[in-house]
Formats: sequence, C-alpha cells, structure tokens
Amino acid sequence: MTQTIPYRTRVSVVLALTCAFGGCIWEHEDRRKLDLGVDPMAGSLARSASYRDSIGSYSNYEGLRSMRVRGYGLVVGLGKNGSRDCPRHVYDLLVQNLYKEHQFSSPMVGTERITPEQMIDGIDTAVVVVYGEIPPAALKGDRFDVVVTALPGTQTKSLRGGRLYTTELRVYRPTSPTTSISGQILAKAAGPVFLNPFSEGDSATRTTPLEGVIAGGGLTKSDRRIRLVLTEPSYQRARRIRDRINAHFPGPRVTADATSPSFVRLSVPREFKGDTAHFLALTRAMFLSRDPRFEATRARLLADEMLRPDAPHEHLALALEGLGRTALPALNELYVHPEGYVSFYAAAAGLRLGDHIACDAMTMHASDPDSEHRFHAIRALGQTEGMAGASMALRRLLHDEDPRVQIAAYEALILRGDPIIRSTPIAGDNFVLDRILTRGKNRFIYVKRSGSHRIALFGEDIRCTPPVFYRAPDGSITINAEPGDEMLTVLRVAVSSGTVSAPIPAPVDIPSLIVLMGRDVDVGLDDEVLGLGLGYGAVVRALYHLCEDKSINATFILEQPNVTELFGPPRTAGRPESES
Repeated sequence: MTQTIPYRTRVSVVLALTCAFGGCIWEHEDRRKLDLGVDPMAGSLARSASYRDSIGSYSNYEGLRSMRVRGYGLVVGLGKNGSRDCPRHVYDLLVQNLYKEHQFSSPMVGTERITPEQMIDGIDTAVVVVYGEIPPAALKGDRFDVVVTALPGTQTKSLRGGRLYTTELRVYRPTSPTTSISGQILAKAAGPVFLNPFSEGDSATRTTPLEGVIAGGGLTKSDRRIRLVLTEPSYQRARRIRDRINAHFPGPRVTADATSPSFVRLSVPREFKGDTAHFLALTRAMFLSRDPRFEATRARLLADEMLRPDAPHEHLALALEGLGRTALPALNELYVHPEGYVSFYAAAAGLRLGDHIACDAMTMHASDPDSEHRFHAIRALGQTEGMAGASMALRRLLHDEDPRVQIAAYEALILRGDPIIRSTPIAGDNFVLDRILTRGKNRFIYVKRSGSHRIALFGEDIRCTPPVFYRAPDGSITINAEPGDEMLTVLRVAVSSGTVSAPIPAPVDIPSLIVLMGRDVDVGLDDEVLGLGLGYGAVVRALYHLCEDKSINATFILEQPNVTELFGPPRTAGRPESES
C-alpha cells in the first residue's frame, strides 16, 4: 500500500512556522511588493507595537528575489538512451567546462584515456540544460535543487539512471525571444538525476523521461547580496540601524554596513546558514532604541497585544525575540496561557532566546494531537540550538500513531543532527539510508524527493515475504523468490550491452537489500556481490512496487514536491541577472 504526502500540504502543516520564524517570511504578493519598494507591513501592521519604532518601519529590503541560473551539462550512464547530438556552440562550451572541472588523463599505464570529446560523442551520454533558482540571501556553499532537461532537438530517449557531471550555472539576460547573453558564474551543479519512478503508471503520475531533478544538486559559489533601503535617506539613521544590527549579531565579520544615506548592506551571519529568512525577518523586527526603560515598556505592550485573537502574532514574537532576554519576564507569563496561539507564539520567541521553560511549553504543543500548532511546534523544536529537552520530545514523537507526526519528528531530528537517526550514506552521493526503530504498529518507508536523497525506514523487521517478483521497466534488475525461499534471487542487466549477471542471492531484510541495490558495483571475497550500482530512482521504484504488491510488510510514503512549486516553471523568465 502506498501513501503520498503532497508537497503543498506538507509545507502548510509542517513548515508554516518557517514562514514566520526562519522560512518564507512573506507570501508571494508581499515579496512582489517588496521588489517594488512597497512595505507589506505598513498597512494593518503599522498600528502594532511590533512595527512602530522598528528597523522595518524605516526601511525595506532590496534583493529578495530568487536568482534564476542555468547552464549546459553532460549526463552520463544512460546506456543506449543517450544521444550524440550537440549543437556546435554548446559543444565548445561543454568541452571547455569538462576539461576545467574534471581530470581526464589516465593515472594507469596502458589504460585508455577518455576525453570529453569522446564522452559527448557516446550514445550513453546526453547533453542537457540545467536550471535552478538560488534563494534570496543564500550563503556560499548553500545547496538548492536543480532541474535537468534533455537538450531540445536531440535524440535522447531518457535521463533515467543518469548522473550530471559538474557544470557551471550562470545568470542569463535575454536579448531577444531566441537569444541571451551569459553572465557571471554563480553556482555549480552535479549529482544523480532523479526521475519520477512511477512514470510507467497512470496518466496522473506519468512524466517525461527527458526531465529530472537533482535534489540539493546546486551549490552556490558566493554569498548573495542583500540590503536595507531606507524610506527616507539619512546618514544618521543608516548608522543607527547599522550599529543596532551589529550589536545584536556580533561575530568575526561585520553583519551590517551603512554604505550611503539610503542603503545598509547586510551579510548573513554564518550561524544563520540554512535559516537566512529568519535572520532577515528578525532584523526588521528589532527596535532601534536600546534604552532599558523603552525595552521593558515595549515588552509589556507586545505581551498585552499577544492576547488579541486578531493580533499579528508572528511579528509580535519576532519583536519580542529582538528585545533579547529583557523580554523573558513578559514571555514567561504567556507560556501557560489557555489560548493556544498565545502560548505557542510566546514559546516560539522564548525558544529562540534559549529559555528552557519555553522548550517545555513548545513540547506541550508538539505532543498535543488537538493543538492546531502541533506541526509548527515540531519544526520549531528541530530548529532549536542545544536543549536536550527538544531532542527528547522529538524522539518520543517518532513513536506516535500518526505517520505524519513521525515524519515531521524525523525531519526535525535530521535538522538537529540527532544520533538517534541511524544514517548510512550509500555510494557517496547516491542517497542516505536512515533507520528509525519505532514502537507500535506503523511500518513504512518514507522517500524524499527534495533537498536531499534519503530513504527512511520506520519500524523494525521490515522485510520481503515470498512470493516476490519485480522487474524494472528498463530490465535493469529482476528480483524473484518462490514461496518458502529464505533468500531473494536478483538478476542485474547492463542496459548498455544487454549483459546479464549470474543469479545473485540477496537478503529478504529490506535494509540489507537497499544497501546491496544502491552500492557501487562491487564483488567481495568468494565472489560475493556487494553492490549492484542502481541509482536512487531505480531503488525507490523497486521499493514502491514491492510495497504495492504487498511483498514488503510496510507502507510506502513518498514526499511529492511539485517542481513548479519548488522553483517555478523552468523556462519562464524570472529575475535573471541582476543583484540590485
């Protein structure tokens, strides 16, 4: 049996807190207004104590658009599904890039030297266009998902099972409907291409085999610039904003720099890597005044306003966090408030300030099936630095009766790097196998499609029960077992040559089977096969069908991100090339 968790639903229930405390911050319309210089907070929020006298009341952000990048690359390992086609201008770019990024001289005497020219001319490779969007305020080394599409007009049949060689991603400025000028190199991309493993199914799941996603395949080369634009130019106020920000975020490098009466340039502190949106939201929510009497009075006003059902609670929580530990006395009174929205947002602010009592309050929401903030609270606990109580609460939730809660707790613990999640990297960057030994009846296999390649096994003794039969659509692997068999029999086929392996004995234990399928091709002592060299998509497809056939005693749950929701239609013109 298969269960899917639609991406849009997952975002709404698991990541909604991120929008206010470390994620999207604003909805798309608010981002559009910011790009036009209109402050989305200046309407109804202007009357809130969280907005008055804040940095956000004097400035807007500039540079919050995603940066569209693209490049040409080479996908290898396609068997007979590739193409020798390559336009001359793309060919020259590819050859230059491949020589730049990879070593092609053979280190072994007598071994044939393979050149980029020969690779491009091979039938098992395909020239592709790589698209991605670098998030706003991304830091050097941040990862993002990329789309890989076979170059239009070529004879490529499928990208399934392929791997993208390292390629450069540039900004492009369109000069006409058919031409563009390439710009600065902002990122690189590489990794195994993931295609919908169920494209041979019904029309609802069918997708083109000429387009895939590399989860986390993009890597930024530099920090993206972002700056505050003062609504009224003033050197004095720009310096005050600079000093206020630098005082709140001390570190080895300067966070804010007043470059003119109108602009304050920001550098995201390294401790906010992966959480840049929270830094941006918090910065605008901070008040310019550091007078202790002002801060005490404003903390009380914010706490009183938090009690109103129609109050902007997420902004109030940010403003209280910006006040620092001065706000803790006011927050402490709200943690146990009977209204859920009051206790949750108060705990969210206190948690960011390192208050262990706030962690207890947030744990109550995460553990309460009736709390409307439950999934938000789980995510918040995952983003908390330190605090053993947060880890203990999340570990308990791994045993919840609701698989959605179990998955949310698992992802929060991954964020924390908690050792309770037993992680095994398979074949380098192919995927990560996570094992979560849970109590209760739930046994399921959870597969990620965005951010990273991960297969998570929830429950104990997940195994195949004969009879078993599975054959991949491309014939690359067949798994078989008759009733009463204690081992599986696997046949591995080299798609490029049609060569069939001898029968390979394989364990019925699913963790061991996954490792065997995903490891690089390898043979150990006594000719024991240790790895079959299957890509992430092929492994996922096999697990899906075995679960569907009830050959595996577990449910299959797939995270289903929509590529358009992740970073927009690949071919539409976004903000192309400017950092301004």
